[in-house]
Amino acid sequence: MKIYNFLCGIWQLKKIAMRNLLRHKVKTILTSLAIMVSVAVYIFLNSWLGGMAIESRRNIINFEMGAAKLQTSLYFEKKDQMPSYETFLNWELYSEVLAEEGYVSAPRFVFNGSAVSLFTNIPVLIHGVDPILEAETMRYVPYVDFGRWIESGSMEITLGHTVAERLQVGIPTRPLRQDLERLINITANNTVDADFIRSLYEVAPVATDIFSPDIVHVEGNERMILRRDAPQRDLDRYWDLIAATNRNNIRIDAMIDVKAVPERIRTHRWTNDLMPILGAEDRTLVSSAYTFSANEDTYILTETDPFILNIVLETMLRAEYPWAVQQISQVIPVVVVGVINSPAPLPNSSAFMPLDVLQDERGMMLAGAVTELVIRERGVPDSQLPGESESSLAISSALRRGLERRGMTLPFNLEVRTWDEYMEDYLGYEAIQTGAPQVLAFLLFILSFLGISNTILMAILERTKETGMMRALGMSDGQMIITYMLEAGFLGFIGSILGIILGAAFNYPMVETGIDFSTMADTLAGGIGFRTTGIFRSVWNIPLMIGTGIVATMLASFMAFLPTRKAVKMPITSSLRFE
Repeated sequence: MKIYNFLCGIWQLKKIAMRNLLRHKVKTILTSLAIMVSVAVYIFLNSWLGGMAIESRRNIINFEMGAAKLQTSLYFEKKDQMPSYETFLNWELYSEVLAEEGYVSAPRFVFNGSAVSLFTNIPVLIHGVDPILEAETMRYVPYVDFGRWIESGSMEITLGHTVAERLQVGIPTRPLRQDLERLINITANNTVDADFIRSLYEVAPVATDIFSPDIVHVEGNERMILRRDAPQRDLDRYWDLIAATNRNNIRIDAMIDVKAVPERIRTHRWTNDLMPILGAEDRTLVSSAYTFSANEDTYILTETDPFILNIVLETMLRAEYPWAVQQISQVIPVVVVGVINSPAPLPNSSAFMPLDVLQDERGMMLAGAVTELVIRERGVPDSQLPGESESSLAISSALRRGLERRGMTLPFNLEVRTWDEYMEDYLGYEAIQTGAPQVLAFLLFILSFLGISNTILMAILERTKETGMMRALGMSDGQMIITYMLEAGFLGFIGSILGIILGAAFNYPMVETGIDFSTMADTLAGGIGFRTTGIFRSVWNIPLMIGTGIVATMLASFMAFLPTRKAVKMPITSSLRFE
């Protein structure tokens, strides 16, 4: 009965609060609109930042490294150094086993090199890949803008868009007019070809938005831009004309890292370089593999057991003993056959070669070794982030099951690591990038409600005489406080509903279409913080939208508590005389 009476009382107070809102229509509308804007901006900003973060993660998985990688444990420990000497054999076996367990995989040999063209040279990250398996596993291959994807057995290379532009190979997309004319003189066989090439370009427009680069035109040497509507058949013809020259011939200068236990170590290196970087147990292990020769003042390798030698080598590598890795210079002449322009920045700043041509002395002398096997579950949608089935535990278990059926085991030095383990540093950076604006938006959200609280305070003070009259007629202090809190809460509720509608209206085109950042990404060479170079889209975050509305309603309601409490503490006689 008490609960029923309490609810009936609240219902009656609700009617009074609603009548107050209708009596003060202007203040009701203005305050609701202020709450609406605050809620809408907060929802929009959070949805956009969330969409950029999710899009970046999808790009990492689909365009850069898959859901997980199989590599040596030491490679993962030194992943920032990208030790190309940390390789493993029999990737074909592991790929076959994973295929039986429902996964697709692609081998890679990743190394750093210097790409040298006719015009310049730049450092570049090079991926030796199996062209067919890479196309099945990763999603950047269809984004070949010009030319084609690499083919096995040929000394050729496909470059990322950024690399090609910096090396000045392939089809230039933003040349100066004089540079374009020089290219035409070299490429065109006749005036028909020359006019055809010129028809593919137009003068770059002056920047019309903050994301476009500043274009400074010099008469006679204007910045030109490749027409976006150029037909693919025309671009193929243009590429063939360029390929007929030596513009696309480049070379890769690289260092081949060969790891091996040193057969001889001079005493000064043993004492000054090796022993100080080893722990007590590692010193004992390494010392047992060598015998000191006083005549030669040298420690000579005498251990012959391959298993122990492998442990000794791994110990030296972990300790970063430089003489455990020998470097051999290698020059690899290749022909650029295509240019990739993907939605993710990493492929655009990398180069891709057929893995098979890197196996012998023409390439990196791999002899069948690779640095990694990238893995993804077969048939998983590109929009889906990896789940439990693509965890390191699930993939490792699948590998072990398949190997056990063959009476084999997974080597102790191989392990599966997921994308988020490799990208831990980036995810921390992403959290800062998305978290800082969200905190700022929340602070603005709170500040806006402080302003709204001032409006509520002034409204309550203006009605002090009315408050005194209602108290004189028998309303308790508690009922007065509840009445004003309900009134403010209704304001917050109305503003929240309108804010959610407005935020959803702003968010809809961002979800469906997004904003094209490709121009700015080109200007900054892909360096816009997130792992994307194309369109940024928002996401629908329904819990956030509902939660924001609830918080806004509660905040508005509680904003009325203190000023109302202050008003009811005033004696009734003073309230009635208040002006």
